[in-house]
Amino acid sequence: MILFLYFCAIFADILAPYNPNESSDQRQSYSPPINIKFNFKEGLYFHPYDLQTDSETFQRIFTEDLSKQCHINLFSNNHLFASTDCPDIVNVWGTDKLGRDYLSRLFHGMRPSLFSAVLAIMISFPIGIFYGCLAGYYKDTIGELMMRFIEVILSLPTLYLLVVLGGLLPAEISNIHKLFLITAILSFIGWVGLARVVRGQVLSICEREYIKVAQMFGTPTWKIMLREIVPQLSSYLIVSLTISFPFYVLGETTLSFLGMGISPPDASLGNLLSEGRELNNLYLRPWLGIIPGGLLVLLAWNCNSMGDHLRNIFDPKGQR
Repeated sequence: MILFLYFCAIFADILAPYNPNESSDQRQSYSPPINIKFNFKEGLYFHPYDLQTDSETFQRIFTEDLSKQCHINLFSNNHLFASTDCPDIVNVWGTDKLGRDYLSRLFHGMRPSLFSAVLAIMISFPIGIFYGCLAGYYKDTIGELMMRFIEVILSLPTLYLLVVLGGLLPAEISNIHKLFLITAILSFIGWVGLARVVRGQVLSICEREYIKVAQMFGTPTWKIMLREIVPQLSSYLIVSLTISFPFYVLGETTLSFLGMGISPPDASLGNLLSEGRELNNLYLRPWLGIIPGGLLVLLAWNCNSMGDHLRNIFDPKGQR
């Protein structure tokens, strides 16, 4: 499932049926998802919506026009799918308030959330491993001072620190630059917990005889760390990577949700959720919040499940 989500994000330009930032018809704003049907004779088809306005409440009402039938053809008209016998655009998951295709925006919206998490892990994990190994190897004053610095950062509430740092981002910079700055913020917050746990494990490893023998023979410190200590941490690091991955995804999503990250017209899971949280949308258009929220839950659940399975593989005695 994780690979599938990344596949959709990487090939969003191909899989997204329409331009995520362009509206084909603003009169179709907040169009509901179409009801796709299938039979062996006609294949995939749907009934287009007929837009009406309530004369009393002025509420826009979409009703299926059962007298019309539109067939769906895959890889048609330079799109993933299209309806060649019907002029209506195929909005599988409906549209947003500007009439933009929601499925296309979802494909492109996964990109900043998923790729910022990968970049943050590539930055924070080497820093956390290096810092934790140094703090554990030098158990004297140097190690204690390094741990005090970690404790200062850990004493700060993570969510509030994330919001404060996100609020410092200049409003006029592009979304690409915002994404890199968000990645730096997540890396600054994420390496601390890893370094603390790594330090505790290094303290235990340094008490083993082969480490003491290597020190007696004058082996350089960097060789001891790379050849003897870090390989002993590999099982924990792999499990920690899978479990911490949702934290980085939710970090970027939180900033975009609060308006401090990726801003419209570009899509991200955070600003898609922000649109879905409006009271009217929660009541009348629940799919605007359920779809991106469900993706985040699915991603976090799969990452945690994978972490549990990897932990059972690397530490089978822990299951007893």
